[in-house]
Amino acid sequence: MATDRAFLMRLENPVIGIRDQYLTLKQYCPGTVEILDNDKTVQWEGTLQPTPVSREYQVIIRYTLNHPPVCVVKSPDLTILAKDQKIPHIYQNQTGIRGTHLCLYLPVVKQKNKVSEWQSTMFLASTILPWASMWLLYFEFWLSSGKWDGGGVEHYENGGSER
Repeated sequence: MATDRAFLMRLENPVIGIRDQYLTLKQYCPGTVEILDNDKTVQWEGTLQPTPVSREYQVIIRYTLNHPPVCVVKSPDLTILAKDQKIPHIYQNQTGIRGTHLCLYLPVVKQKNKVSEWQSTMFLASTILPWASMWLLYFEFWLSSGKWDGGGVEHYENGGSER
């Protein structure tokens, strides 16, 4: 009897449910954690400070099952800090959360058969939150130097990117 390879992969790396994401965020990440949308969404809101001398950023991370997580910086307003410079590695914000929507990882690119760098088998607390903190550190460096050292793929006006 042949077993589907994808089925075996799901057994090895099961999807982490909203409840487990919630419990892990609650245990390891100071801030407010909520379960929303009939147990389909987890949302963390808290403060990130990349270094002890960095400013504090109010951030929301929202993850809904079967959708990629989103990370939005609510305050301070990054566009004001950037003084009219085009901020690298952000998305046009269509999340419904007021603020700047950060690009933290390479998403699925179907036309190029690329798999997302973030998978539903990963905990938000050990991926998205530290990635957001690193993005903010690179942002602070960029503000002072004008050079983005955080890597990534160039974004275009329509919110897409060249892959």
